[in-house]
Parts: sequence; structure tokens; C-alpha cells
Amino acid sequence: MRNSGDYVRFVLVLAAQDDDQILAETERLTDAYWTGTARGVPALAQALHLLGQMLTEVGMGLTRSRAGQ
Repeated sequence: MRNSGDYVRFVLVLAAQDDDQILAETERLTDAYWTGTARGVPALAQALHLLGQMLTEVGMGLTRSRAGQ
């Protein structure tokens, strides 16, 4: 799993509802870890795409940890 601080920071950026900040953080995290969306897509749509990827990864991590119990 990625750095948990990245997840927390991303949620805080989303909560601030600043499109410029959302876009900057989405692009930073996408460049580092995940698959991006087309550049012309609105910032919130890009952020939701990234959030979906994050939640999928967290869910897979939870599934693996339960299977290993």
C-alpha cells in the first residue's frame, strides 16, 4: 500500500474544494502512483478517478490481510 499520509492529504485537499489545489495534488499523486485521466477532464472528475483507484487498492489490501489471518 502507498504512504497512508498521501491518502489523508488527498482527502483533506478534496474537502477544501479548491479546484487548483485538487488538480495539483491529483497530478502529483497520479504521476507518482496511479493511472491518470485525460488532461481536459475537470479537476473533480480526475480526483474522483484517482480516489476510486485509491479505494480499490485499500480494499485489496484489506482482503489480502483477512485471507492471511
